[in-house]
Amino acid sequence: MRDQPSGFFNPWFQLALNVLCVLAYELLLKAGATATADLSKSWSWTGITGLASPLIWLAILFIVLDLMIWLYVLKYIPLSIAFPLSRVVDVLVPISCWLILKEGISPLRWFGIALVIVGLAIVARPAARLEERL
Repeated sequence: MRDQPSGFFNPWFQLALNVLCVLAYELLLKAGATATADLSKSWSWTGITGLASPLIWLAILFIVLDLMIWLYVLKYIPLSIAFPLSRVVDVLVPISCWLILKEGISPLRWFGIALVIVGLAIVARPAARLEERL
């Protein structure tokens, strides 16, 4: 296995940054799309009107940053571990939308979020063992 950098460049820390970038760009995309939604415009159905929002451009910057972080993470952490752990975003995005954007979450969706959390706990165990070997 490769020597793992420490501190800010620790791949596990970078994986957490990856998740935060995804969370940030998803919220920014939603806010930017909502701010520019105007069904009376002829091209609004394409979503291209969202490019008029600075929030969309900020989200695009986060997407590019996230890609760079993800490629760095994959250099050190196997995809079979990194990808499932990165799906914690499937819990954080809906909860953040509920808390920040005041969107509703149905009981069935709460159940789905709970299932994702259980799945993440199952995946985290091999990740912890992998970290011990690295």
